Amino acid sequence: MKKNETKAGSKKPPEVRAREQLEDQAFNHMLLWLAAAAVVEVIMLLINRYYIHARGGEMGTFSVLHTILGAGLIAGIVLFVLFLLWGFRIRQKGEAKDGILQFILSAVFLCVGIGGFLMRNYGTAVAPAVLGVVPGLAVLMLVFYLYQKEFFGCAIAGGLGILGLWLFRATGGSRNYYGYLVVALIIVVALAALALALKKKDGVLTIREKDVTVLQPGAAYAAYYLTAVITAVLLLAPIALGTAVAYYAIWVMAAWLFILAVYFTAKLM
Repeated sequence: MKKNETKAGSKKPPEVRAREQLEDQAFNHMLLWLAAAAVVEVIMLLINRYYIHARGGEMGTFSVLHTILGAGLIAGIVLFVLFLLWGFRIRQKGEAKDGILQFILSAVFLCVGIGGFLMRNYGTAVAPAVLGVVPGLAVLMLVFYLYQKEFFGCAIAGGLGILGLWLFRATGGSRNYYGYLVVALIIVVALAALALALKKKDGVLTIREKDVTVLQPGAAYAAYYLTAVITAVLLLAPIALGTAVAYYAIWVMAAWLFILAVYFTAKLM
C-alpha cells in the first residue's frame, strides 16, 4: 500500500511533464541546428581548401568545383524555398512532426549556396568572413534556444555590427560596405520597431488575429535599444574616423555582447 502511494506521489503534474517535453524538444532542435552548422562549415572548409587554395595537382577538382559553385547559388535558393514551403505545409497540417528538419535543411542549402557563390567570386577576400559567419550563426541558435529572446535580438544586431566592421577593414570602406551598412541599419531599426510594438502589448504580437507571445513579461527592452544604438554608432564611426577605428570598434562590440551574455545569464538563475 505504501509503495503504491509513493509511486502515485512521485508522478509529476501534467504541466511539469509538458514543460519538460518542450525543453527536451528545444534541446533536440538546438542539437540539430548545431549539427547542420557543422556540416555547412565542413563544406566551406573543403571549398576553401580544394578551390581557393587548390594545389597544382588538384586542378581537376578545382574545375569540378568551379562548375558546381557556378550553379550553386540558384540551386541553393530553389532548394531553400522548396524545403521552407514543405516545412510550413507540415506545420499547417498539424502533424506530429513540426517541420524543423525541413527548416534546417532549407537553411543549409541557402548557406551553402550563398557561401559557395561568395567564395567562388571573391576568393581569399571573403573566405575568412564566410568561415567565421557559419560558427557565428551556430552561436545565434544557441542564444535563441538557451537565452531570453531579447538577447537573441541583441545578438543579431551585435553580429551584424561585428561583420560590418570586419567588412570595412577588409574593403577599406568600399561601396560594398555602404550597401551592407544600409541593410544592417534597416534590420537593426526594424528589430527596434518590433521591440517597441511588443512592449506596448507586453510581449504579445498579433498575427492573423492570433496572439503570439514573443517576449515574456518584464523583458529587458532597454538592453536591445542600447545595443541598437551602439551598433549604429560603431558602424558609422569608421566612415568618419578611418579604418583603424573599425578594428577597435570590433572589440568594443564584442565586449558589449559579453556584458549582455553575463547579464542575461544572471537573469536565468
